[in-house]
Amino acid sequence: MHLVLEGQQKEKTSSTLREESDLSFEVVILLVFGVFMLLFGLLLVGIHTGDLPYTPDSTYGLFLVIVAFQVVTMGKTPFGDLRRSWAVVVLGICTAVVGMVACFIPGTLTTPVRVLVGVLLAGGGTALLLQLFLAEGRARTWLKVPGVLRHLTLACTSVYLLSVALGLVTLLPGITTDPETAVLLLLYGVFFFYLAWSIQKAARAYPRGET
Repeated sequence: MHLVLEGQQKEKTSSTLREESDLSFEVVILLVFGVFMLLFGLLLVGIHTGDLPYTPDSTYGLFLVIVAFQVVTMGKTPFGDLRRSWAVVVLGICTAVVGMVACFIPGTLTTPVRVLVGVLLAGGGTALLLQLFLAEGRARTWLKVPGVLRHLTLACTSVYLLSVALGLVTLLPGITTDPETAVLLLLYGVFFFYLAWSIQKAARAYPRGET
């Protein structure tokens, strides 16, 4: 009897592992961003004390690679969604190349990648925030509906505002201390997870094709 139950349990576990996830690609990318920001925020504490080695170029480069991956695969840029044309794909690939060079050869693109990341964060966050509240069918509509759409509005607003803040920190080094920046990064990571959860719940509540 024990062997039968054990066999059924193993079969159930195996079936669960083989079961296809219903997470959208967008949600997965947001989870990756969340992990990136949380890890960076945690490590920045050790970096500040000098216990951990740190190369800003590699961090900026990895961020650009993740952004480029999102642009190439989905047409989603830091400034909004675009049709996934050849121009958008080429732009994403070029961004990935810049990021990889910064990762592989720190010191070659120090200022350009820092400025690029700062512009993407601050400019992109501002653009997305304006689109969220000015475009038809977004925040002004979502806030009228109780439930997950209000969570989505709060998550988007939080992520975009933190994007602007961290963009300014990147463009203007020294306006915050490392511990303060670490707190911003940790909050950024948490709200990325919140945004991923909100989008997944909204996708289930409002399947594509429904009003």
